[in-house]
Amino acid sequence: MSLPYTVFDKDQRVTHSAITENKHLSAVLEHIKIEQDKAAPKKRRAGKQRTRYEQKDGPRKLRKTKMELLYEAKRSTKADTQANLSDDS
Repeated sequence: MSLPYTVFDKDQRVTHSAITENKHLSAVLEHIKIEQDKAAPKKRRAGKQRTRYEQKDGPRKLRKTKMELLYEAKRSTKADTQANLSDDS
């Protein structure tokens, strides 16, 4: 089976303009890195903290869940029955 191929040119040369361009680029990138290092690091937020919601100070009125209301009712009826039993004695 014959495979496609190309001959590798062993006499490749890099042009002077490419070397000069890379030297300028590395100097610019180094300057940018120094400037970024001078700046204060940014505080990153993750997940739900990305929103900038701030809770207001002051009393919060929380609604009780259905289960909390059910437990409260059971406790009050249990206390009432115990009070009635102790009154009868």
